[in-house]
Amino acid sequence: MSETHVVSALRKKRAEVAGHVHDLEKKVKTWRARLAHIDETIKIFSPHTDPEAIPAKRTYRRAQYFSRGEFARLCMDELRKAVGPLTTADIVAGVIAAKGLPKGLAPVLTEKALAHLRTKLATATVIKTGATQGARWCLTEKDS
Repeated sequence: MSETHVVSALRKKRAEVAGHVHDLEKKVKTWRARLAHIDETIKIFSPHTDPEAIPAKRTYRRAQYFSRGEFARLCMDELRKAVGPLTTADIVAGVIAAKGLPKGLAPVLTEKALAHLRTKLATATVIKTGATQGARWCLTEKDS
């Protein structure tokens, strides 16, 4: 009844994932040791400082497909070329076409595009009409 090829593939995948988990646990152990050393050094120079009260800084990993600022420029270029307002999906599709990227990246790039467009909305560079997935974006008069 059991499909041996399915079980074999699952065993192989489990071994792969377990290997990744093991490697990550080793990295966590190393980074925690480094953090402990830094905490002790802080206590030497400033005994009244609580290292746990220092907020963690968010790490930033740049997408491998774009150089610094390139994604933002491509999004703005799509809005400049547009005749009317565009949906986020339209903007992302234009960026994907411009770079020749795989279409499977659309969900990740959509989140990235929304983050960029929201910052531009806050600086009044773009205008948003509508809500949720039907929202459309266009440049303000001064930026078109």
